[in-house]
Amino acid sequence: MGNSRNGLTTRFPAKRGGKKKSPKTSLPGFFATQFPTPPRHKPTIGVALSCGGAKGLAHLGVIRVLKEQGIVPDIIAGSSMGAYVGALWAKGYDSDEMEQMAMQHNGIWGALKLADPKLWPIRGLLRGEIIEDGLRRRLKYAKFKELRIPLVISGTDLDNLETHWFEDGDVASAVRASCGLPGIFAPKKIRGKNYVDGGIAAPLPVEKLRQMGADIVIASNVMVPPEERNKLDQRSKTLRRRFAKKHPILNFLNQTFNPFSFGSGLQVLDRCVQVGQARRLSFSLKQADIVINAYSFHSRWYEFYKPERFIELGKRSTEDTLPEILSAIQAATPKTSIHS
Repeated sequence: MGNSRNGLTTRFPAKRGGKKKSPKTSLPGFFATQFPTPPRHKPTIGVALSCGGAKGLAHLGVIRVLKEQGIVPDIIAGSSMGAYVGALWAKGYDSDEMEQMAMQHNGIWGALKLADPKLWPIRGLLRGEIIEDGLRRRLKYAKFKELRIPLVISGTDLDNLETHWFEDGDVASAVRASCGLPGIFAPKKIRGKNYVDGGIAAPLPVEKLRQMGADIVIASNVMVPPEERNKLDQRSKTLRRRFAKKHPILNFLNQTFNPFSFGSGLQVLDRCVQVGQARRLSFSLKQADIVINAYSFHSRWYEFYKPERFIELGKRSTEDTLPEILSAIQAATPKTSIHS
């Protein structure tokens, strides 16, 4: 159970009103008082996986490069699409297996396999049951305590608009709640409370990893940083003008029938969500020790039919950041461990 299978070291703070915190140990809490705390030989590494819809497939490329370097996280925190990828990673799937899953939805028809429209789309266009049930089967109905690597998932409480951290119970339900993009997916009800996209309140859950005891936090970010938004907006305006001038009929049809086109209700809602995300993302990026910026100006959150493009972007971005990652780990590793 927990992470005892691979000897990972984690540290969790005691919950409010809960029992006194157990000693720091690589064993599950219920064994903590039975065995002495082992000597520490490496820093505790936390990896934060940002939200971003289809752009979050870049996390798979990040995971591949980290694996090739023998870097295994002690704690994973994920938001929205980052929660989905993080759940598979924490369960024990490797990069090859996860990339094969992504390729199953290559192309338009492959992406449509994920859609389950609501007959009466008042609370959202999609139910999200296909995504949730499919993930649950892949996780073999796992609970958080059964994962190989400790995982925490962000959600946004629709009642008080605050961040909720999922750390126990059914993993697939928590992921579905974290992926509940407003307007697209209906809110997810868990234990009588409604939750929506974790990316609203915590788009890049770096701070949570700090609270859980991570010495080094590696942030995999697929969202355009706030300081780069002006470049993205200017580029989008230019492309829209060119397209409208070159293809006036297609532009009219796109603006009339595409629910994600510029100026549509869903696009306006998405932009409003990004207002709060941008501020939170900027703060989280500064709190991370290493940031892998796997974002692109040429992608959209709904492009699940282009998995190979995002995966390659994640690989290149991680390879570019690798010297910084290895240097940080080496600097945080106790020198005494070399002689142990």
